[in-house]
This record gives sequence, structure tokens and C-alpha cells, in this order.
Amino acid sequence: MGSITFGQTKIKYEIKRGKRTKTVALLIQPNTSIIVLTPCLLSEEKIRQIVTKRAGWIIRQTEKIRKLRAAFPAKEFLSGESFPYLGRQYRLKVTRTNSLANSHCKLIGGRFHIRIHDNLKNRESSEFVRQKLIEWYMVKAEAKIKERIAKYTELVGKHPQKVIVKDQEKRWGSCSHALSLRFNWKIVMAPLSILDYVIVHELCHMVINNHSDKFWDRLRSIIPDYPKKRKWLKEHSVLLAEILD
Repeated sequence: MGSITFGQTKIKYEIKRGKRTKTVALLIQPNTSIIVLTPCLLSEEKIRQIVTKRAGWIIRQTEKIRKLRAAFPAKEFLSGESFPYLGRQYRLKVTRTNSLANSHCKLIGGRFHIRIHDNLKNRESSEFVRQKLIEWYMVKAEAKIKERIAKYTELVGKHPQKVIVKDQEKRWGSCSHALSLRFNWKIVMAPLSILDYVIVHELCHMVINNHSDKFWDRLRSIIPDYPKKRKWLKEHSVLLAEILD
């Protein structure tokens, strides 16, 4: 663990050394902790210099995260709360019943409807509702992601061998050397244009497996305003990742 002082602010950071050969990445976690991803042989003094150089940015980003978290408090999974799907907010309606025969989540008339058993109380009922929402999102995510991939594969010129939709802690999408695409199901909470950006980003990696200028030019040819989409995702990632946690 390292730390620097920038003005009146002390910035603590964790160093994680890996397979990187040149570049250093700064990650700000949802809890505002800071991780520095570095090459194995980079000195701690050099890392300290890099963190100091980016200190202003770190402070601004952590403050944004704190404000977002304050504006969107943790969900209790009760009637009246709102949950996003493709950028729109839908209110939740929880109905109690003495039967769980039809307890799965449905989106009807602009509301999420979930039936729970009368016997469930407090934490049990909240966890039941949360799980039903997650099940709904995962089914919708797989269908919507595959639908959008079909829309863009001809433009990119490559077809994935496999599409996997799952819970990924660190990434919204990834592309393997075997041309297998993986996506975080939570991305369907974002607006459709953001979902498309993530999908096209990974499709382009099937052609260019790096982040060179050539890669960004290819992405720009399909998503001209991708920097705007990328910026939105960075700013809202914390909220999207934590809504159903």
C-alpha cells in the first residue's frame, strides 16, 4: 500500500503488478479505493510520481463517485423503487400472495411486477425480490446482446464463435483469442447506445486485438461518437455495478 499527499488530501493506493510491459493504469473502485496496475519491475518511486501526476484527476473522480452514491442510495427492493433497463427507469411493484406458483419477475405496463410469499419478511423478502430481478435481467441481457451483435457483425466483418453473458466483476465486455465474446449482464441497464458501444468495441477486437490507433479508427467508423459513450460508461459504471448488489 502506498500513499501521497496532494494539497490537504491524502491519497492511498494499492499496487498490483502484472503482465503489463510499459503502461500503468489507475482504477478507482466503487468504494473509492484506488488500485494501480503496473509492470512487474516498475519502481515504487516511479509509481508514486505517476500517482502524484494524476492526483487531481483521482480526487475529481472519487468525488464524482461519492456524489453519485449519495444521489442513488442502496436499494431495499421495495415497491416504489426504480430500476433501469436500457436507460429507462421502471418502478417496482411487489405483491404478497400465499402461492409462489408465478413468482418470476415481469415487466408489465411500465412496472416490474414480482409476487412474494406472505411468509417472507424483511431481509428474506428483499433478497427474494433481488434474485428475481437478477434472473429477469440475465434473461433479457442475453437476448438483447445477441440481437445487437447480429445487427453489427456484418459491419465489423467478423462473427463470434460464442457469446457468453455472465456476471463479470471488472469488465463490461471481453474478447478471447478464440473469438469468444463475454459480456456483463448489467450492461443492459445502460441506454441502448451504450450497450451498442460495448458490443461494437468487443466485435472490433476480433479484428484488432489491441487498443492501437487502428482499433479506435475502426470503432469510430461504426460508432462515430464513441468517446462520448466511453466517457458516459466510465462515469456511471459504479452505479450500474452496484444497483443489484
